[in-house]
Amino acid sequence: MSMRAAPSKMNLIRFKRTLIFLKRAHELLEEKREILLVEINRRIHELIKLKSEVNNLLQNAMNLLNRATIIIGSREMDAISQSPRIVYEIEVSKRKLMGVSVPSISFSKEEKPVSYNISQPTILIDLFIEAMDKSMPLLVKLAELETIIIRLLEEVKKTQQRINALEQVLIPHYQHLIAFISSVLEETEREEFVRVKKLKNIWMRRARL
Repeated sequence: MSMRAAPSKMNLIRFKRTLIFLKRAHELLEEKREILLVEINRRIHELIKLKSEVNNLLQNAMNLLNRATIIIGSREMDAISQSPRIVYEIEVSKRKLMGVSVPSISFSKEEKPVSYNISQPTILIDLFIEAMDKSMPLLVKLAELETIIIRLLEEVKKTQQRINALEQVLIPHYQHLIAFISSVLEETEREEFVRVKKLKNIWMRRARL
């Protein structure tokens, strides 16, 4: 809207209503930003705790794998790895969280029969597979959680951009428009008052003649 908008009472009323709407939108966006930040903070704490748990599980699994490799040999381990004991299938869907589209990750697994020579000392391999299987749901949750945090941060950025646009452009613009039209109307009213007063004086002088 140009600053040269017609300085009429109708425009003044319309712009005041628009300004009220923009200020309310600004309040709602600020509330949304704060709620998003609280949600992000909560999930970051959850992420830190989950990462620590996952790291411990994976570290234990790698120790078991290294020990098994030393005992059985890398060639035999390569052969065993060609036939996985557990096959996982990942499914990703979408859901809404505070109006933001975020992933929902689930998985299913299929256990295969033992494909290695059970006469060999395979307890370490079994323990390694068990440790990795235990870590799988946590890894899926970790991936989901990290993606959710990224999406929420992106939404905070968009929300802040809208807040900035309202604070720095739209609200000041309509405030200036209202001030401009109000000053023009006030000046017009003063001029009209002076004009009417002059006409009244003229009529009164004529009435005395």
